[in-house]
Amino acid sequence: MNKKINKFVSCVLAVTLFMSLLTVTAFAAESNYDLNGDGKVSVSDVTALQLRISGNRSNWTDAYEKRADINGDGKIDINDVTALQNILMNASSGGTSSGASAANSFLIKLPSNKIDSSYKGRTYKLSDKERAYIEKIVMGEFGTSYAGSVFIAQCIRDALVYGYCKNPMDLRKSSANGGMGYDGYRENVNANAKNAVSYVFDNGGNAVQHRILVMCTDEYYNAYPNNWHSTQNYITKYENVLFFDYWN
Repeated sequence: MNKKINKFVSCVLAVTLFMSLLTVTAFAAESNYDLNGDGKVSVSDVTALQLRISGNRSNWTDAYEKRADINGDGKIDINDVTALQNILMNASSGGTSSGASAANSFLIKLPSNKIDSSYKGRTYKLSDKERAYIEKIVMGEFGTSYAGSVFIAQCIRDALVYGYCKNPMDLRKSSANGGMGYDGYRENVNANAKNAVSYVFDNGGNAVQHRILVMCTDEYYNAYPNNWHSTQNYITKYENVLFFDYWN
């Protein structure tokens, strides 16, 4: 009887030890994705990686650099953002993620007089058809830059959230017809556009901490000094594009 008990106890201990090793291994693997040093793996690490790829290394360390090649292809680029987002999405569906909200994540820091401290991002559910349509608009407007794509995605998301456009499929229509007048549109969508739409719509991420609704290029703004955009609330410029909020 004692031998049976001893065997049972030994078996239980072996299983417990094995499970502990799995837990430690899983934790160690997950900690490799902690790219901002806050002790957890979440959407904020996606933001940190996005900033690094965009050229902002102000809060980046050598330790983060070693962890940043998420997909193991020997380089750090937008594909690692995709890989990390997928890891978080999979973890979230299994109930082990520390959260997939980026409501308080902002790619670009505004001057203090432009920050709206009450503003935070919100998710917005898209159908597959709406997502594909918005990705093509983002691609056409600013697909050459990941951060630029996030700006456009935020403009679109904010217009939908705040009711300036009721239907995502109307975005290219004029404002008089319920849209936002987007001209840019490309069928071939790159990773910049796809990741930006996912970050903004699925995770609630943002380019800046302020509502933005419309934009125009430097060239257009300077060519027409009294254009309609000049009457709106200027928020910031990214590359050659100016971004505005409405006054009301």
